[in-house]
Amino acid sequence: MKGIKIKDVEIIWLGHSSFKFNNSRVVYIDPFVLPEKAEKADIIIMTHEHFDHCAVKNAEKIIKDSTVVFTTKGCADKCGFDTEVIDAGESREAYNVKIEAVEAYNTDKPFHPRGFGFGVIIEMDGVRIYHAGDSDFIPEMENLRPDLALLPIGGKYTMDIREAVEAAAKIRAKITIPMHYNYIDDTKAKPEKFRESLSEKAPDIQVIILSPL
Repeated sequence: MKGIKIKDVEIIWLGHSSFKFNNSRVVYIDPFVLPEKAEKADIIIMTHEHFDHCAVKNAEKIIKDSTVVFTTKGCADKCGFDTEVIDAGESREAYNVKIEAVEAYNTDKPFHPRGFGFGVIIEMDGVRIYHAGDSDFIPEMENLRPDLALLPIGGKYTMDIREAVEAAAKIRAKITIPMHYNYIDDTKAKPEKFRESLSEKAPDIQVIILSPL
């Protein structure tokens, strides 16, 4: 399965942490992975400055004159196009799409200190989608209440499967999709194990494993 549809919003996993969301508008998040002929974006969100999230050359492929780009200052400094800097705790709106940056950080590793990047809640047509960014399981996740949660499971730089199960059980989204695994070094994980473990802890949460484009 390449993607799912919730109400009028199509959610497509491109690979790694890269997603495309469609309704009447086109939103990309962390466009490190793109199809060969990628549709132009209305909104691009890049959650932090690491190469696999702040993918400047790929962003250039999908930008048009009216595209709005939201990112961190660290990523914005690498871009040769206009961006709007946003930090955790801040909200923006573009093309009737609501963008809320939320905390994302590591608790026991040095790669993503607090304030380095963000997770994001995107609301389109009344559907709340949470993309955790590169984060461990953190207390701030408990009160987000999205309809759909996109959670990293690859470990090393982010949550591993065990932590992601705990996070999903606290977030309580109706649907959870694993991401950030099996694409770059040191992120090997079995999404089926995540689904099995979460079903034991929170059987009412549906886990959908998507195939990247």
